[in-house]
Amino acid sequence: MRTPRLLRPLPLAVAIATVVARAHADSGVGVDTWRANKLDPTGGATIDGCDERGTSWLEAGVHRSPTGNLYACPPPPPVTAGHGEWRTSGVLSIGAVATGGDDGNALWNRYVDWDGGIVLALLAFDAERAADGTYASVRASRVSDDDEYYQAVFGRAGSYKVQAFLRDMPNLVTNTAKPIWNGVGTDHLTLPAGYAAGASSPAAIAALSAATPERTLGVTREKQGLGFSVYLTPQWTAYANATDEQRHGARPFGGPFFFNFPFPDNGGVLETVKPIDDSTVNLEGGFRYAGRVWRMDFGYSGSFYRDRYTRYTYETPFALSPLVPNAVSAPLTTGQFATEPDNDYHNLKAAFTRKLPMNGELSITASGGRMSQDDTLIPPVACQGVFGIGLDGSLQTGPQNPYLYDCANWNTPAALSRKSADMRIDTSLLDARIVLQPATDLTVRGGLRYEREDYRNVYLAYNPLTGQYGYVSENGSQGSVVPGESGIWDPSDPSAITRVRSLPLDMQTTEANIGADWKLGARDTLGATLAFSRYEPTHRERSTVDDGSLKLSWTNRALDWLTLRANVTFLHQDGDRYDYDPYDFTYSIDLPGFVAPPTGVPAHTVDALRKYDVSSRNERKLDFMATFMPREDMTVSASLRGDWSDYDAELGRQGYDTLGATVQWEWQPAPGSNASVYYAYDRSKLRMANINEINDSGSNPSIGGNTYVDIGRWWADDTQRNHNAGVVFAHAFGRVRVDASWNYLYARGTTDYRFASPLALAWADTVIGDGPGGGTFAPMTYRIDSLSIGVRIPLHERVALRVFDVYERGRISDWHYLGFDATHAFDHRVYTDGGPQSYDANLVGLLLDVRL
Repeated sequence: MRTPRLLRPLPLAVAIATVVARAHADSGVGVDTWRANKLDPTGGATIDGCDERGTSWLEAGVHRSPTGNLYACPPPPPVTAGHGEWRTSGVLSIGAVATGGDDGNALWNRYVDWDGGIVLALLAFDAERAADGTYASVRASRVSDDDEYYQAVFGRAGSYKVQAFLRDMPNLVTNTAKPIWNGVGTDHLTLPAGYAAGASSPAAIAALSAATPERTLGVTREKQGLGFSVYLTPQWTAYANATDEQRHGARPFGGPFFFNFPFPDNGGVLETVKPIDDSTVNLEGGFRYAGRVWRMDFGYSGSFYRDRYTRYTYETPFALSPLVPNAVSAPLTTGQFATEPDNDYHNLKAAFTRKLPMNGELSITASGGRMSQDDTLIPPVACQGVFGIGLDGSLQTGPQNPYLYDCANWNTPAALSRKSADMRIDTSLLDARIVLQPATDLTVRGGLRYEREDYRNVYLAYNPLTGQYGYVSENGSQGSVVPGESGIWDPSDPSAITRVRSLPLDMQTTEANIGADWKLGARDTLGATLAFSRYEPTHRERSTVDDGSLKLSWTNRALDWLTLRANVTFLHQDGDRYDYDPYDFTYSIDLPGFVAPPTGVPAHTVDALRKYDVSSRNERKLDFMATFMPREDMTVSASLRGDWSDYDAELGRQGYDTLGATVQWEWQPAPGSNASVYYAYDRSKLRMANINEINDSGSNPSIGGNTYVDIGRWWADDTQRNHNAGVVFAHAFGRVRVDASWNYLYARGTTDYRFASPLALAWADTVIGDGPGGGTFAPMTYRIDSLSIGVRIPLHERVALRVFDVYERGRISDWHYLGFDATHAFDHRVYTDGGPQSYDANLVGLLLDVRL
């Protein structure tokens, strides 16, 4: 039996909120992100258009931010109605939408799931009572069952605030799924009647896949929340928030049953369907103090994740066969995956801020937390009978078959070294920051941060029923094809090498920085920041990683119509001696009684390989921004940014460079009228190298040894180019307002590769010739054109008609899915998702806006 889901705290929060006598506007800590949807992306902020009086009634004309950008036009004041002491305002936008073209495409419906019919575009209602500052607000929008939000807020200015919401958001993953199993969305996938598990032919399964109709797979998030904030005294504030988010649905997932790629007509590589049915409760609350000298914040935050399932199982259609002549493989028919474990998170925080002389401020924050996970563990396998290989041609366990195992000793919780995970990570944080202004044109700042994560309770995979160690690999299928690869270490076979322990990754981080900003005059400001970080991970290739950086910045306003900003950063990362294999203790080679094979312990990996996060590297960053104001109502802005990273790695990541540029023109000739054009480009390139092992049992980890020979080297460059452009136009022709926009996105990724010889590749026999070579995979492209136009026609003082059309055209090319239009089954490999598809889709809407 699973532990039941955590009791939801919302009723408790409601009870707390109802007894609050005094509260305050907003604590600054919310209960969720912005609530909107594709039909109402601004949350109703732009439905009324622009205030004809412009950005300020004190001064005519448009206004700009300190960086030189034009402020957006504010909405007009609401039309209110009196009801005794209350003043109310609101709008109801309701109508219908219709879709056409490829309107079932997952990319078109990714986060909205368009569904034609009657829709509630927006309901917004506000009420205020000036006598005591009491207010209430309701906002809602509903496009479909899976794309809606509702929000209610009430309170009293300077006293209290209570808010509640409900929000649903879909995430359609694919509309080309063809799962061959029954039970999609549950924790048990079975083959249809007439198809025997572990005994079906590839031709029969290919026919089953072809006959399976395409369906949509996705996950819907349903989130509810409640929060309140309250003034306890003029200085003290209390706040509390609670949310509960459920996810429901299914998505494509893995399902291995040994390596079918090097062994045709054997094993199976399956893309199954994982059920999603979980819940996450988030809680936060605390107290704040705001005085003339001191500010304080004491808070708690917690998160509690619960999954309905501990695992899911699937039937495999294909039989296994041994690589040893005259042997026999166990008739396994079921695979399994553990789902995400239930887990809890608690954190306590205290922050203190004090004003200092020289217009300064000192802030200190301390926190401590615990992440724990004690979910029930599932048995190592889900089989009946035996798994492994019968070397004598039978499936009788005994000394004659040392690689054959009784499922009854492994398919029960009694086979575990402990019944639950009993794992946790303890965290601690201390952060101090100081800012001083010793002169009007000089600001100095500094910071020191210490953070630590401590893993507790390493898991040792030991079976007390058999006295054996290890994790059974691939649900028992791997050891049922290749002798000795079951993932089990047995004292009677002391040379077997397998994983037996979990890997604790403690981390300690120390960061320090010091900087200054110097205003040279009325037009120029210079800044410099020197930072140092030390990372001290455990059980990693390096025990100490240091990086130092210098950032220089410059802001220039020498010309009234031009603002220039520039930043440049130099970073160098290094560390202590690099240990290419710090993981010995997690394998059976660390167990008492282990005996090295006659050829020695095989090399874990090549010693020249560097993992990029702990590798030595040099990084240079450049950011340049210019804001040009050719006239009061027009702005041209441009930016250029670059990031160049070089890694000290003969093998592994060698370089990662990015370069991007944007340019935008914006014009606001009058309130409610604007036009803009923008273009953005970015390019990134990742360079990497590695080497294929020629002898997988070799013990020499060096390049040129018996394992990693020079002719096994290969190199790859991954390049991504993105173009993004758009045009926006809005203008009122008399009383009729027209809004139009066009957006264009084009992404193109290519992978170039080189290799020293065919032995560097996984399938050397697929390459013609014996010498070096290389090539380029087909480009992966993603091109989206989106055009929208809307017209708002006033029909009455309080009624307006909105007509809009959104057309989107997508062209997708991904070579990973080539051939999937003909079949999803290749030999013993069965795929569920057919991949992203090109589309042409259109949405037409007619809405009636009524002022309430």
